[in-house]
Amino acid sequence: MSSDSEMPLQGAKILVAEDDAILAFDISILLQKAGASILGPAVTLNHTMTIAANTPMSAALLDVSLRGEEVFPAARVLTERGVGVVFYTGYAEVDKLKREWPNAEVLTKPAPPRRLVDAVARAWGESTVV
Repeated sequence: MSSDSEMPLQGAKILVAEDDAILAFDISILLQKAGASILGPAVTLNHTMTIAANTPMSAALLDVSLRGEEVFPAARVLTERGVGVVFYTGYAEVDKLKREWPNAEVLTKPAPPRRLVDAVARAWGESTVV
């Protein structure tokens, strides 16, 4: 991982799963400016599952609800593969989410851009895959 503070995600491949098109675009641009390559954005659970199961990646930024379906099946696939996960959500039960996913970082919407980049960088650092 790059130590450059301006490009903390240089060389990272990040899955973005977000069903709000404007937010997905903004997140993708933000992570690209930090040096990441973006996988997605995936807007459905099915699309997220396909990428999660079959694509090499550094970390994943997942909205909890994708068009009414919870993203947890994809999060399980990712964690089983050793991919670091960040949940970025408006999900009301954040404490429950943190208890059920102790190895994932949970950010509530909206989060400051730097906090979002830092969380993804930490998830990348904790990943056991490329």
